[in-house]
Amino acid sequence: MAIKIKFPNDVDTHDQFMHFVISKKYVFKREQIEEKEKYATITLPLPTALNTSYAATYSNQGLNLIGNGLAQNAENNIEQTKVAFDQIKKGNKDGAINALKNMKIGIKGGTTSEKATEMAKYFAQEAVTGGAALVGSAAGGLGAAFVGVVASGIVKGTQVGLGTARNPYLAATFDGVNFKNHSFQFQLTPKSIRESDSIRAIISLFRNAMLPGKGTVTGYYDYPNQIDIAFYKDEYLFDIKTSYLTQFDVNYHGKGAFYHDINGKKAPVEVTINMTFLESIVRLSDDEKHSIRGTIPPGSRPVDAGAPNIGGLGTTSLDT
Repeated sequence: MAIKIKFPNDVDTHDQFMHFVISKKYVFKREQIEEKEKYATITLPLPTALNTSYAATYSNQGLNLIGNGLAQNAENNIEQTKVAFDQIKKGNKDGAINALKNMKIGIKGGTTSEKATEMAKYFAQEAVTGGAALVGSAAGGLGAAFVGVVASGIVKGTQVGLGTARNPYLAATFDGVNFKNHSFQFQLTPKSIRESDSIRAIISLFRNAMLPGKGTVTGYYDYPNQIDIAFYKDEYLFDIKTSYLTQFDVNYHGKGAFYHDINGKKAPVEVTINMTFLESIVRLSDDEKHSIRGTIPPGSRPVDAGAPNIGGLGTTSLDT
């Protein structure tokens, strides 16, 4: 049976708490920890600060003249490519050629010759530099370096003299999204021996969950446990995908060096815990359509199910 521990002892008698469900073992691309796979469930009050953020990364990419033209006509060219392949499958060579002719590169000019002229103007620098490289390779050694420098200087000098600069046709290219991080801070002030023991157990569970196992294969670690995080009544909050605990900080002197005396043992008056979690699954746009994954159903009390429900604490009613 999975371990269930909470702080404070009456945390689930209010409507403001959250669960941390620790898995028994690692599973690749796990989306939710099933009941039989739970090792422990830790219930804590909602922290004072509850933040989330979303970020995507883009790069400045120079497409050049041809790349820009192809980007502008991407849908047409993809369709014509499909047509060409279909015609090839049917053995229709002329049909395939006609489809390829219908592809567009977005360069002005009515005839092929006019398009070639525009391309030659744009790629003059590459043409001159490339030609110089051939000459330089024949000269060898210092001759190659000299010819290359001169060719590059000719092109750049001409551009400066004319007051022109080549358009790189910049585009913002999507690189991807990073795994999301979530950070929480809890200030735990025990009011009994039982709650001091609970804090000690909670620290132990989180610490062990973030560390690797000894490993069943010699020379290798076992991955740390995965953790599901869910808020009670989260309809207006956000969801968190299965995560790893990446940072775990404990301040045993949250209110200074003051202790409770427990049968001659000293238990801190307050312990502050800071945790950072890293989601293990990349988010997609469909994930953000009112996801109900991880929601604790209203009225559900997974820990100490018989606890009374005070309800309404810290909430206001809205006129409808």
